[in-house]
Amino acid sequence: MSAREALAQRQRAVLDDLLAGRVPDGFDPVGSAATTRVLHRKRSAGAVHACPELAELPRWRDRFHAWAAAHPAQGCAHDDVRRFAQSLAVTDPDWVRLHEVHDGARRLAWIRIDGRHVLLVRLGTSVLRLTRRRPTTDRRPT
Repeated sequence: MSAREALAQRQRAVLDDLLAGRVPDGFDPVGSAATTRVLHRKRSAGAVHACPELAELPRWRDRFHAWAAAHPAQGCAHDDVRRFAQSLAVTDPDWVRLHEVHDGARRLAWIRIDGRHVLLVRLGTSVLRLTRRRPTTDRRPT
C-alpha cells in the first residue's frame, strides 16, 4: 500500500468515527464532539434543502441526527432523505405520506397536521393543502 493510499484510508477512518460520534484515536474528545455536531448539522442542512417538507416533522433535526449517527452517508442528500423516510414508515406514517406527495410518488394523501385533517393534492409540481373550515354559528338574533 502506498503512502497516499494509507493516508486516504486513515482519513476515511477518522471521518467515519466523527460521523458516528466516536472519538478517533489520538484526537481530543471535546474537539471531536464539536466536529461531529458540525458534520451532522451540515448533513441535515443538505437533507432539508433536498426535502423542504422535512422541516414539518416534529423535532426533525434531533431525529435526523440520531438516525445519521447510526447510518453512514451513502450517496447524496436525496439518498439520506429516502433512507430516513423509510425509517419513519412506522412511527410517522402521516409525514411519509406528505413526503410521497411532495416527491411525486402519490397524487393524494389524507393526513393530520397539528391535529387537523388535511387533504394533500398534487397538481403538476404544486401541492395543494385542503382543510375543512370549521362551521361558524350565526349569533344574530331572530
